[in-house]
Amino acid sequence: MDDPPPISRSRPADPDQPSPTVLNEDHVRRLRREHAGGASVRYLATRDGLTYNTVHDAIRGVTWAHVDEQVPEEILPREACRPGVLLTAATVGEMRRAHAGGASLRSLADKFHLKYATVRAAVQGTTWRHLTDPPPVPASGRGGRHALTSAQEADLVRMREKSGATYAQLGAAFGVSEATAWHVCERSRRPAAD
Repeated sequence: MDDPPPISRSRPADPDQPSPTVLNEDHVRRLRREHAGGASVRYLATRDGLTYNTVHDAIRGVTWAHVDEQVPEEILPREACRPGVLLTAATVGEMRRAHAGGASLRSLADKFHLKYATVRAAVQGTTWRHLTDPPPVPASGRGGRHALTSAQEADLVRMREKSGATYAQLGAAFGVSEATAWHVCERSRRPAAD
């Protein structure tokens, strides 16, 4: 039995496109401009016969970082102009400091227009491990079940009502997650069942 023929990549539809197996600076610039103009990474990769990761990394500057062509801001789509679309050390540091000060991960995700999971990973050090100033903020309430006593729950609710502490601050103070702090406060607002 003969070996099957090798699988070959499809050729780019546009004959002016460079070879799909080798990127060059002009191709990277073109990919970045088209992506800034709204083309998806998947579309660009399929069109040019490249892997998704090759195109993604080139566009984001993981590879080809020395290609520094800046796309004028006025031609960027609204979504690409959002602050925080590309995380930087400064952004991650700002998020970590804010979360340590009591800002919730959800509010940070809203502020920086990022997915909650992206913010959580950066703040807690799952990603951006190399950034140690400021250090990652460990997840509160992790590492086993931690139940609050009824006295602790009452103290948590009282702290929320008197000081207006955020759920993240309450969670950190009582060793539980911010979600648990929220649930405790919500339960206290419900009328007692007869």
